[in-house]
Amino acid sequence: MNSMTGFGRGTAENDAGTVTAEVKAVNSRFLEINMRTDHFSAALEDLAARKLKEKLHRGKVNVSLSFMPAVGGSHYTVELDRPLLEAYVKALDEGRKTKGLRNKRPVISDLLSLPQPFITVRKETVSDEALSPLVENAMDEAIEGLLTMRRTEGENLKKDLEKRLSFLEEKRQFLLSKQDVAVKEYEERLKARIDKALEGRDAETDEDRVLQEVAIYSEKVDYTEEVVRLGSHLSQFRQILDSDGPIGRKLDFLLQEINREVNTTASKASDTEVVDCVIIIKTELEKLREQVQNIE
Repeated sequence: MNSMTGFGRGTAENDAGTVTAEVKAVNSRFLEINMRTDHFSAALEDLAARKLKEKLHRGKVNVSLSFMPAVGGSHYTVELDRPLLEAYVKALDEGRKTKGLRNKRPVISDLLSLPQPFITVRKETVSDEALSPLVENAMDEAIEGLLTMRRTEGENLKKDLEKRLSFLEEKRQFLLSKQDVAVKEYEERLKARIDKALEGRDAETDEDRVLQEVAIYSEKVDYTEEVVRLGSHLSQFRQILDSDGPIGRKLDFLLQEINREVNTTASKASDTEVVDCVIIIKTELEKLREQVQNIE
């Protein structure tokens, strides 16, 4: 079981230089890839995205790709416009000799501030053919780091979910134990009210009528079917936790079904202890839902 959050970093180098890939992932319903690169071509960005899609199924993923040229590499070309420079020097030298002007001989810093640059610096472009294996290897390393972190967090999430499932099963058993008790208590309360109403009168309690009322009440408040289905859903939840592949959406759907059974139980229950138990279950289900949002 994998979480959707994590981070991975990878580097790869050859004679051209070094490519660094960083991958950060957070929760999302679908797989969203945001690419930020250092002037990489669309083809290389597409290569990085394909590597992610091979391994990830859900999550908002931010990718950063950068390239550092090799030390001493000839990736920059500096060109000097000599005729322009000589023209500048000649003009400034004549200006120094102009009557009424007092000026020193120009230095290189003065020349660099002139409006038309006489030095041009060009950055050589590294071909996609040279960068492609670097991007691929750097992405593989970054993705593996991301997946390792996702698996570690996924195992921690699984332990927490299993503990919460055990707690819910305890509450479910309590609900089952209270089902017959609630009906019995209603029967006793009904008989007590009838006996009190008939006190001092020459009449006897109609046992058949009491049993009929109890049967109607029992049918109305019987939540056994819902609690049994709840048990089935909890068992299925555990099975999904132990399965391979993306399971987040399955668990999210199953939690909706569990919540439906619990709501129906609450609507049928009349016993205060049962209602209190249902409230506790719903609170725990909300915590489960929050955790499930982190699962791929």
